[in-house]
Amino acid sequence: MLRLGRIRSSCPLAAAAMLVVLGLLFTVGGAVSAKTSITFWHDWGVNPVIQSIVDRFNQTQNEVEVRVIPTGDLRAKLMAAVAGGSAPDVVLIDRFMTCEFAANGALTPLDSLIARDKLDANTFFLPTWQEARWLGKQYAIPTNTDSRALLYLRSTLEAAGIDSEKPPATWDELRAVSAKLTRRESDGRLSRVGYVPNWGNISLKEYIWQNGGELLNESLTKVIFADKPAVEALQWVVEFVDFYGGQARLDEFGSRVDWTTGALGPVLKGQVGLIWEGSWTLQGVRENFPNIYKNDLAAGLPPQKVRRATLSGGHGLAIPVGSSHPEAAWKFIRYFTSIEPQVQLGVGTGFIPANRQAAINQQLIQDPVLRVFILAMEFARLRPPHPAYPQIDALISDAFWKAIRHQATPQAALDEAARLSQLILDRYNRHYGIIK
Repeated sequence: MLRLGRIRSSCPLAAAAMLVVLGLLFTVGGAVSAKTSITFWHDWGVNPVIQSIVDRFNQTQNEVEVRVIPTGDLRAKLMAAVAGGSAPDVVLIDRFMTCEFAANGALTPLDSLIARDKLDANTFFLPTWQEARWLGKQYAIPTNTDSRALLYLRSTLEAAGIDSEKPPATWDELRAVSAKLTRRESDGRLSRVGYVPNWGNISLKEYIWQNGGELLNESLTKVIFADKPAVEALQWVVEFVDFYGGQARLDEFGSRVDWTTGALGPVLKGQVGLIWEGSWTLQGVRENFPNIYKNDLAAGLPPQKVRRATLSGGHGLAIPVGSSHPEAAWKFIRYFTSIEPQVQLGVGTGFIPANRQAAINQQLIQDPVLRVFILAMEFARLRPPHPAYPQIDALISDAFWKAIRHQATPQAALDEAARLSQLILDRYNRHYGIIK
């Protein structure tokens, strides 16, 4: 048995050496232990909000020390690191890429940890959870989200005799309001528009959803975006663009409006009545045009034909295959996605927390504009979580623009995109054994 008496030595160095030995003995015995150091990759640059969350985590517990490594070109570097056996312990990824990373063997399934700790999926907005799944397994925990909605100035609508407290709620109302807002010069050139269906952060998929359609079937084995709801949605967009004189007329007007202050510039200048944009655009207006943000900017929920629908994006935390400390990484993930850090992330970045309770924190919902985007999460949808989807999305976009420019009818454009998309989907599904 080790007996510890008073340390007596006439040599200071000997005494210091004895203290080091005793320190090591206590560490081995468990009274004091060094923190487990883990690496955390993200591609948000040198982000003070993320760093402050990490610093708070490091300070409030004695088991794990997180070292942040901002990483550009994360997609390629993560795959290379996993293949080379030098993966980080935890990584922040764009959630729609989860299935691609998982399908290529880069991410660790989290289901056993989720079950052990009884983490409830309902803690998070449903689309954010579903988007981080692949073949029935969970590969990431959502951290933040966003939604898209209508943004406008109250003063612009009121000057046209439109009730700014009742933004358009349906496709028909959106067309009617746009007609009231639109102004033309004597030569037919546009001087102001209402809502332009292919301006802003919008694509055909949102209109398909709003008309009751889908992009792929539930099993992600069949392309269905050339069905009746999609064709009707694209036809509506084409007719809306034609109301303004066609895409060439809109392009000419677009070259004259003020985009210098960002995506909402034409709205802030009164040149565009309403635009479909994401919640992330609010931060810039809040910082650079505080008076407009406080007194004039407003938001409206997604308009509907059959149903309301908007797109939800965002990020998630995952544990790469080859992580040296998966338990420590999981501890950090649980902290980052808990309420207090989630509120901190939302307030600091303008993103909506993926944690539902954090999203309705008073610090966030007291903002009437942001509150609409948070409410819009009730109608949020996700891009099909399939590695083939980015290629399919590009084909949908191509069909969208072909129809708008009258290079093909809506039906013909979507039929061709669907044919090519099915070939891509089948090839991927055969590769992953989903179909034979």
